[in-house]
Amino acid sequence: MSSVGTAVVLAGAVSSLVLGVLITAHHVASVRRRNHREQEAQRLRPLVFRLLGDPGVLPELVALDRRMWAAVEPTVISLLGNVSGATREQLVDLLTRRGVLDSARRGLRARRAHVRVKAVHVVGLLRSGEDLPQVVSLMGDSRPEVRVAAARALGSLADARAARPLLGGLSCSRPVPAHVVAHALLALGAAAHPVIVDALRHPHATVRAVAVEVLGFGGVVAAFPLLVQLLREDAELPVRLAALRALARTGTPATAAVLVGFVGRGRPAELRIAAAEALGVLGDPAAADTLGFLLAEEPHRLAHNASRSLLRLGDHGRDILARVAGGSLGPAAAAHAVEALAWDQITHARLVAAARGRT
Repeated sequence: MSSVGTAVVLAGAVSSLVLGVLITAHHVASVRRRNHREQEAQRLRPLVFRLLGDPGVLPELVALDRRMWAAVEPTVISLLGNVSGATREQLVDLLTRRGVLDSARRGLRARRAHVRVKAVHVVGLLRSGEDLPQVVSLMGDSRPEVRVAAARALGSLADARAARPLLGGLSCSRPVPAHVVAHALLALGAAAHPVIVDALRHPHATVRAVAVEVLGFGGVVAAFPLLVQLLREDAELPVRLAALRALARTGTPATAAVLVGFVGRGRPAELRIAAAEALGVLGDPAAADTLGFLLAEEPHRLAHNASRSLLRLGDHGRDILARVAGGSLGPAAAAHAVEALAWDQITHARLVAAARGRT
């Protein structure tokens, strides 16, 4: 090898060595800083927890220097989502006076997506209603993680005005996942129900389906006629299935009769299967005879769901299963009934064993 080649090799080796040393030094320094912050946080956490019972601690926390506050801020923010009332107001006051809200507002416009995510999360936790328009604007962000964070923040703001933008986030060119929107709408509470009821007539199927699910969990009995109409007439099967599940959750006296009408032949198989399960969730003994006859029906999941629903109807359901297990509806139905009764016995034995283990 020539002297020039040797020099090049040596220069490369030296450069690699220097780079390795720099990387190692940076890593060691980062670990030290992290450990120091954690030690500082552990030292200051008792002071934060004292604030929960002693408002007089607030000035002391406000007066912490930047380094100490950086160590304790994550603890304060994490507590915010787990407290309410006067304690929550104290934490919000502390974070506001420390400039956390102002910093989050600036972060909503940051170029980096992860900064926008963190900022909108903090704005939601602080329930800063005046920032609602800016949070809504992030529902159209180019990054999906920012859109999700914005939707969750809208739920945290607990402002009924957020209902329409949330529903709009389901049908736009940059949609937000349906389950995220549904959870946010549920967090808005009863004040958002009128807007959600209006969404049952929305031209977009996903919007209708989410509105139905939310109303079902919210137990809005006033929406019963509209839910029945969607179940009977909607052009999209997912919407009809959502309406069926929602009706089962409302638990009105007329629900069982409606659901029984959707387990018969001539209905889509998925609706029949879901209705058989929903009748068990509803728990109306009046559906027992209908469920018994379904044990002889196809597909398999329909008969299976019917057998499990009969168990949920108590002694009357078990009596029907016992009769069918004797062969009154044929061997296929008997097999479903025997399986359900065996499952019931196993479940009962486990509960008894668990109870004995606790005594």
